[in-house]
Amino acid sequence: MAEGSKWTRIVFSLAVSLFFLYLTFWVPHLGSLLNGQEGLGGALFGHGRFDLAELWLAITTAKWLYIAVISVLYLLGLFWRAWRWHLLMRPVCSIRYGQTFAAMMVGYMANNLLPLRMGEVYRAQVVWQMCGLSRSSALGTVVLERILDLLFFLPFVAGGMVLFPLPPALKQAGTIVAVGILFLVAFLIWMVVQRQRALAVVRSVFALGPAGLQERVVSLFDKFTSGLSALRDAKLWALLTVQSLALWVLYWLVTYLMLVAMHLTGPEMPVIANDPLATSLVLLVITTIGFCTPSAPGAVGTYHGVTVLGLSLFGVPGDRAAGFAILLHAMNFLPLTGMGLFFFWQQGLSFRRPVSAADHSSVPHLSR
Repeated sequence: MAEGSKWTRIVFSLAVSLFFLYLTFWVPHLGSLLNGQEGLGGALFGHGRFDLAELWLAITTAKWLYIAVISVLYLLGLFWRAWRWHLLMRPVCSIRYGQTFAAMMVGYMANNLLPLRMGEVYRAQVVWQMCGLSRSSALGTVVLERILDLLFFLPFVAGGMVLFPLPPALKQAGTIVAVGILFLVAFLIWMVVQRQRALAVVRSVFALGPAGLQERVVSLFDKFTSGLSALRDAKLWALLTVQSLALWVLYWLVTYLMLVAMHLTGPEMPVIANDPLATSLVLLVITTIGFCTPSAPGAVGTYHGVTVLGLSLFGVPGDRAAGFAILLHAMNFLPLTGMGLFFFWQQGLSFRRPVSAADHSSVPHLSR
């Protein structure tokens, strides 16, 4: 059953990516199919979004100095992210910053090579192999780090909705997502502040289950909530707020610089030229959604399709929109995968082999 469920998720993720890859390269004309003007093949594949020669020209004529600056900013963002995650893990274990950075990069590499963003789960495995922190507790810190991303992404989502006349359906969806994120953050805070009560609720829910299941679930839940211990520290929260907002501002700047690099801020693109910063903000929101959608490894397809569709809102031709998506995605995918594979080898990690106690005995645990 579990094996079948796994393959169902994998097939679904690949199908999502293929669908968005299709939208990246073709514009469907279902109306012409329904009224009999075109057959199925012509309606689905007869209207290319761009010419490959034009796409190549858009990529090769990019401003590569800006591309280099963006690469440096991305690298700084990675160091910044690792520092934030390191702070989140300090209340539950002692781990060096270099190990934190290595574990993060290995997780990103796994995201790029495994479907459904499974690298987030594998990060917890890597932390356990490095320093012995339980995988449930480590996963708690990973979840908390991602929740911080979502929480401080909300002001940028709100700004994009205000600055650009998005369709009502998208605004409604954004509002629902925002409410869901706030509810999730409130629930995590409750689990930490009222930890014993939360454990009691878990015990009562699984009281009628098979023998041993209740204690196993309660133990996993207890370890997971220990990974959320950073939520107790008000001073740390203030620092995390500044860090998280600064990260999103950096990504906003990267999006703007990419528009400049692809020659999309000139007078031939009047919608963007009138307010490039607002355009960058809206694109940041759209591309982030595309990158975070569970899909094929590395968000291939979903990221490109969502980005091309997002840029079409601003009148950007398909070839230049695809060039924007391909370059920006490659600047994420290639360095993250390369550094992750290096640290995977350098740290002597394995997808299967556990590290013995001696391997991490030199890294003591802090009291919980």
